[in-house]
Amino acid sequence: MKFIKKFDHYITAIFVITIIVIIATSYFTFKEFFNASHQKQQEVVMPLFSLINSEIIRPLTVSQYMASDLFLLDYIEQEKIDKEVIFNYITSVSNQFNTLSFIAIEKHLLLIDSNNKVTDLSGKDAEWYYRLKAIDKTEFTDFGDAANPHLFFDVKMFNKQQDFLGFIGLAIDLDYFATKFAKFKKDYGFELYFVDKNNDVTLSSEQIMQTMSHHREDVVTNINELPWYQQYKNKYQTKDEHNNDQNIFDYSSNQLIISQMPLKELNWRVFIVAPPITEQSVYWQLFMQNLIILLAVSLALYCLFTLCINNFRSDLVKDSETDYLTKLPNRSFIHWKYSQLNDKYDHVSVVIADIDNFKILNDTYGHLFGDDVLKVIAKELSENLRSIDLVGRWGGEEFILILPETNAKQAQEIINRIRKSIAKIPFTYSSSSKDFNVTVSFGISNSNLNGTLLEEILAKADKALYSAKTNGKNQVVVHWDLESSL
Repeated sequence: MKFIKKFDHYITAIFVITIIVIIATSYFTFKEFFNASHQKQQEVVMPLFSLINSEIIRPLTVSQYMASDLFLLDYIEQEKIDKEVIFNYITSVSNQFNTLSFIAIEKHLLLIDSNNKVTDLSGKDAEWYYRLKAIDKTEFTDFGDAANPHLFFDVKMFNKQQDFLGFIGLAIDLDYFATKFAKFKKDYGFELYFVDKNNDVTLSSEQIMQTMSHHREDVVTNINELPWYQQYKNKYQTKDEHNNDQNIFDYSSNQLIISQMPLKELNWRVFIVAPPITEQSVYWQLFMQNLIILLAVSLALYCLFTLCINNFRSDLVKDSETDYLTKLPNRSFIHWKYSQLNDKYDHVSVVIADIDNFKILNDTYGHLFGDDVLKVIAKELSENLRSIDLVGRWGGEEFILILPETNAKQAQEIINRIRKSIAKIPFTYSSSSKDFNVTVSFGISNSNLNGTLLEEILAKADKALYSAKTNGKNQVVVHWDLESSL
């Protein structure tokens, strides 16, 4: 939830800054120019921001989100992983954002991408992995895949102990960038140069970008090598190299408008090089007319922007707070929901459920069958609770149930009913016609909500669950039963 709030703040700030920049740019452009130069400058800014946001900022944001997905982080730390599960995860992201997605897993030395390509990270094709791993940074933009060059957004993954787990991210086809930039140049007549912190040109609308080597190390173009930049730098060398000013200067027999803006997310700059029309004329009337139009467009854009962000946020919330397999809330959501109970309820019963002999099931019938068992039991738990109750997947074969305003005795009755219902569900393995049943053990703890941490109640519920497991399984044990027996 903190991520969503922060995301909203950043997006709102970007929108406000965008509008301010547009208005300020309009003012100074009208003061210097009269006709097509002004109109083109206004026409180019919005598509440019849209281009940057959709093709550069969004892939980076999505990569950051994937790198913090607790379900994924927990899964790739397991001793055995199902490549199909990983592939389905990254493919869903790839299809949603029309990019190549990938994950490089340190523990299993595997690189899997949404093209279903699996690469051994111990091989010669993994040079980039060890090169970026050794750098003390968490996010990278890197060029790779010599046969089909892409711009990769690589984000390091870490567990709660800050152990390095690998890389995950998105990659965009440079041919796709070239098409976008060619259309941009054709529509507006402007050249675009994306420059990194070393002043190397990373992307451009000119034909100076080549990717013949694996990481472009032999064909890097530095912006200082471009003639127009040398004159521009010499004329404005007293200014900050990273200023956002728009400057007009003579280059050869023509004038050029040079604008630059920062891309702080990547530590890049964007240069817009345009040939202006230098005639001046009446300005305030034109400025006010266009300002009204701009405000109307901005209002419409804001409404559209808000709608898009809400949709995007809904997708993020759904993905980040839902267990991929069972579609139940995950730990993150459970903790957030528990923190809100104090405002509504006085006490709560917390239940930990654990499927009996689940490892044997997995080993005997396979993980896919085990997944089916998890989904059936998750459905049974959900359907037998009240609307105010909460059930989630806690991890592995464990589930958590939170029952507000329910004392221990009531919780025991409810859970016993659910336990019996689950034990009656027939399960059939495809290669066998014989049905068999699966049982679940439960541990219950009850507590007042006045400042009590979820971890404290869980610790008692875990003790009760342990007792249920060691005393024969398929039973419900309440923590106060343990205390009374001591």
